[in-house]
Amino acid sequence: MLPTGIWYLENHKVWVVAGADNGLRSYTYGSNDRNQAQTEKGPLLSHTKKITEVTEISIPKLVASSSLDGTIKLWDLSDRTLITELKDTSTARGIRGITYSFDYGGNLLSYGFESYINIWCPEVSLTRSYVGKLEGHSHTILCCKFIPGSPNCVSVDEKGNIRLWDIRTLTTIQLISAE
Repeated sequence: MLPTGIWYLENHKVWVVAGADNGLRSYTYGSNDRNQAQTEKGPLLSHTKKITEVTEISIPKLVASSSLDGTIKLWDLSDRTLITELKDTSTARGIRGITYSFDYGGNLLSYGFESYINIWCPEVSLTRSYVGKLEGHSHTILCCKFIPGSPNCVSVDEKGNIRLWDIRTLTTIQLISAE
């Protein structure tokens, strides 16, 4: 397995490694030997293209993975099952990344190769978790992150424009133009 990404999941106390087979493998450390990593049973396979990001969801206690296949998969690591799939049907090239915040409703943001950010709320519903879009960038979004302890997130596009958003109202609070 050729690794393509690695993430530490604090709540689960595991390392998750994405592979070239589009699967996820989780690793824990043995209690007696700090140098001995233990892999969980078999990879989690469901994505059809490269996994781009992995993050934890607090309620319910799940793991979310995004992929260039345009999906977000929600996994239960305790019984190693796929719980549900979130899909952005408007993206043609897949999801570049995701970010999650427990604050203000447990929201998950996803961004691809477009100029908008999707908002999902798996805490409210696993089957109908799509909330809406943050729209305002005129170029492809490169990254988006929540600001801890607030209902705000920040995003940057490929031209260097930065937007500060309020996810409660789906609006831009501030724009820092690169021009």
